[in-house]
Amino acid sequence: MANILDRIVEHKKLEVNRRRAEFPVSALKDSDGYHRDRRSLCKALENSEHFGIIAEFKRKSPSQQDINLGADAAEVARGYAAAGAAALSCLTDAHFFGARPDDIDRVRAAVDLPIIRKDFMIDSYQVHEARAMGADAILLIASCLSASQLDELASEANDLGMQVLCEVHDEEEVARISPNVDIIGVNNRNLATFEVSITNSLELEPLLPPGILRISESGIEDPQSIVKLRRHRFRGFLIGTYFMRQPDPGQACAEFIQRAHEIEDVYKDAIA
Repeated sequence: MANILDRIVEHKKLEVNRRRAEFPVSALKDSDGYHRDRRSLCKALENSEHFGIIAEFKRKSPSQQDINLGADAAEVARGYAAAGAAALSCLTDAHFFGARPDDIDRVRAAVDLPIIRKDFMIDSYQVHEARAMGADAILLIASCLSASQLDELASEANDLGMQVLCEVHDEEEVARISPNVDIIGVNNRNLATFEVSITNSLELEPLLPPGILRISESGIEDPQSIVKLRRHRFRGFLIGTYFMRQPDPGQACAEFIQRAHEIEDVYKDAIA
């Protein structure tokens, strides 16, 4: 995965330079999306009655290859919203994740939920681009950035009215977390082996800065995991592949949430 990550970052540098030449920041600032009001991802997670699910839209990934190449962004987004998702994550990388240029626009038009622009953010241009897309929050991946880069990009996003989800995988990355970050996401995928285990979230949680909202990401396919992780102070869960590889991602999300409620009710009854 480290080699794949390096390839993605190198490709992203070329992509950003090309897009900056085609659409300079001045053009982005003139777009309608740049001037939209932002929704609070933090409040959506804190106020969620359905476990703070961040449902993700993506068509493929380097680790899973083709997931759902024919998926319609607006249709899936509406299904997620109806299911009770607190927020949506939308992949905007075309080369590695199969995004189409208007995916996030279609998601934004379809639902009234906070939307995370999920991409490999390495340049301040992408932060302005995310605002122009109408995103409410961005993802910053610690494994792609130095501590100073993370801090600068997070600060830029905050200045532009967007919240920041910072993704970490290990203890060394936790040490890079910027005070300008709003939410920390622990990725359960081992970047070297592709193996996934929620144990990573459980082990890193005590090392995270106190008082900051934390979510768990990747490999969450069993509603039992949600109930377990909530007892360890996780207040949101980013789930993409599990939903997207089902015939109806929205229905899969609804059934997952319903099952999680049933498991939590049993747990509450057991300790009552």
